[in-house]
Amino acid sequence: MVPNHRRVRHSVVVPSRRRRRSALRRVFYSLILLAGCAALVVFGLGLYGYVKFTGPGPLAEDKVFQIERGGVLGIAADLEKAGIISSANIFAAAATTTGDRGRLKPGEYQFKQAMSMRDVMNLIVSGRFITYKITIPEGWTTAQALDRLRENEVLKGDITLTPAEGQIMPDTYVFQRGETRDDIVRGMMAASQKMMDELWPQRAADAPVKTPAEALTLASIIEKETGVPEERARVASVFANRLRQGMPLQSDPTIIYGLTGGQTKLDRPLSKQDIERATPYNTYRINGLPPGPIANPGRASLEAALSPAKTRDLYFVADGSGGHVFAETLEGHRVNVRKWREIEKKRNQGGEEAPVMDETDAADPASAVLPEPAPEAAAADEQAQNSSLSAVTDIEAAEQGSGNPTPEPEAAAAASAPDNAGQGAQLPEQTAAPIPLPRPRPDKLAAATTAVADVTLDLKPGSVIKGANGLIPIPAPKPRLR
Repeated sequence: MVPNHRRVRHSVVVPSRRRRRSALRRVFYSLILLAGCAALVVFGLGLYGYVKFTGPGPLAEDKVFQIERGGVLGIAADLEKAGIISSANIFAAAATTTGDRGRLKPGEYQFKQAMSMRDVMNLIVSGRFITYKITIPEGWTTAQALDRLRENEVLKGDITLTPAEGQIMPDTYVFQRGETRDDIVRGMMAASQKMMDELWPQRAADAPVKTPAEALTLASIIEKETGVPEERARVASVFANRLRQGMPLQSDPTIIYGLTGGQTKLDRPLSKQDIERATPYNTYRINGLPPGPIANPGRASLEAALSPAKTRDLYFVADGSGGHVFAETLEGHRVNVRKWREIEKKRNQGGEEAPVMDETDAADPASAVLPEPAPEAAAADEQAQNSSLSAVTDIEAAEQGSGNPTPEPEAAAAASAPDNAGQGAQLPEQTAAPIPLPRPRPDKLAAATTAVADVTLDLKPGSVIKGANGLIPIPAPKPRLR
């Protein structure tokens, strides 16, 4: 019998739609519950983090702390370790969320008491770190400037750069902890070069200097000679006029630099021997500018060197108030010198301390008191001043060689002092008496001409003097040389 396959039925268990919907609902509600719980957790954590991030911090008092260069996690850990923030994780998460992760700037910061993490982050992002200042005054030498850098305890490292004199820009420089001394030196040199690059093209057409190096040298002398800023351009005009006329500058600060090399101060007045000492910087013994600057000039002095005032002044002397009195002629200058001597005399009589000139003050050229010229010599003073006075010095030398007694101290000092010696040279006060002259040995007699200009002499017949060009026999009686 053939089985009837049509009658065989397979029973399949099919869940009902209702049961299926119920299961889906349970899953859905579970997910909602989980999401809600997660949201609550996140919200709670966020609220907690926000409260911690914006609330008062753990600092009990203000604190200075150095933020080193690095990533946000390292910075956050350092802040937490220093007790500035309460949670490195919250700080790092907030920096990432706000986009400040890569904007944190290293430096030394001052964090306030109970400062919140938000304020801490804002401070570090702003870069308002602690800065320090160092000031290099105008007229300082390079050695003085470098010594000040070495004394600063905030800067790091040794100084390996040695700028030449005049290549440092006097100014106030701002830096932060961790910078090196060489960094500051480079900044000073760059500022000096920038100043020269800016001012050199603006120089006057008749500027007394031909190169930037000469400008720095002249500016350094002006810087050291100027006591009152308003006089700077006029002081510059004195040196400019002297350079144009081929006259020695005769500036005391150049003598001082030749003696000290800018390494130390000269804590005494200049002496006659200092003025006579031959150094490359002694502008009493050389013509023109010295071989280089004697200090680091400021901007105003460089401007004055490049564009001096338009004057005919050749001399200046202190006026007793910190300023100067200027003169175009030697005769006028001598009048000013006598006035200065009177001021000193009154101060000494009144118990006041007379001003002491050192290398930081305006040591004026042409301030040494000289013997009064004979009336006939006044007209020839300006043209023959240098030659006449050098001849008088030669007379003293001839006397010393003859073995005769030396002249009186006052006359000897006057004879050796140039006509515009610096005020720093404390020479004895002179009189208008004729200069006593010795009689050399007979073997020194010779015929010669002289450049001595109108000096009244008191000589016996047969005596001789040594002039700029040789020995001169003197006929009788008491001649006047011209």
